[in-house]
Amino acid sequence: MKTTKFLMAMVAAALMGFSTQAMASGGGAALEHAEVDMTDQEQLRRGLTVFTDVCMGCHSAKYLTYRGLMAYPELGLTREEVDELRGEKSLMDGMKSDLSVEDAVVSYGKAPPDLSLIVPGRRGGADYVYSLLIGYEHDHEGKVPDGNWNRVFPGNRIAMPDPLSWLDHEADEEAELRQQAQDVSAFLAFIGDPHQNTRRAIGCWVMGFLLLLTLVLWRLKVEVWKDVKKH
Repeated sequence: MKTTKFLMAMVAAALMGFSTQAMASGGGAALEHAEVDMTDQEQLRRGLTVFTDVCMGCHSAKYLTYRGLMAYPELGLTREEVDELRGEKSLMDGMKSDLSVEDAVVSYGKAPPDLSLIVPGRRGGADYVYSLLIGYEHDHEGKVPDGNWNRVFPGNRIAMPDPLSWLDHEADEEAELRQQAQDVSAFLAFIGDPHQNTRRAIGCWVMGFLLLLTLVLWRLKVEVWKDVKKH
C-alpha cells in the first residue's frame, strides 16, 4: 500500500511539474542557481532545521518518516536528535505538519502541498525552490497583497505567505536568508531522492570497472592478432 501511494505521489508530482512548466512558460521569471551539495552534511542538517522550524508550520513531508531520518548517513542524525524532533510522534510517522487541511484552507484558501517530492516534481528542481523562497516582491500594480506576490510563481500570485520574511529584508540579512533558502532547498532535494549519492558512487565503480575491462580486452585483442599476423 505504501509503495502504491509513493508511486501515485511520484506521478502526481510529475504531473504538477508538467503543469508548472506550462505555467512558467506563461510568466514565471528566470530561476536563480542554488548552491546545494547532497554530500554536505552541515548544509543538509541546516536545511532540516529550516524545514522543521519554518516549512512544517504548514507543509509536510509525509513520505519521510522520523525513523528514515536516522537511516541516511548523509544526515548523520542520532536517535536522541530524532527523538527531540518527533516529540510525542511515533518513529514510523511521516513528518507531518500539525496544521490541519481544514485550517489551512480557511487561512490560505488551499491545502499546502506535501514537500516530499517537490524538488523532483518541479522544473528547475532545487533552483525552483530556492528562487521561489527569495522571489517575493511588492506587486507593481498593487493588486496582490504584500507577501503573496512572487516573481517566480506562475501567475505571480501565490497562496503561501513569505516564509523567510524575504520581502523588505534589511541588506545585512540577505546573505543569511539566501543561505536558509539554499539549505532547505538542499534538504528537499535530498529527501526527494535520498539514494542519489549511493547511486552516483555505484556509477563511478561501474564506470571504473568498464574502463578496466575495456583495457584488458584491448590488450587481449592485441596479443591474439599479433599471433594471427605472424602466420
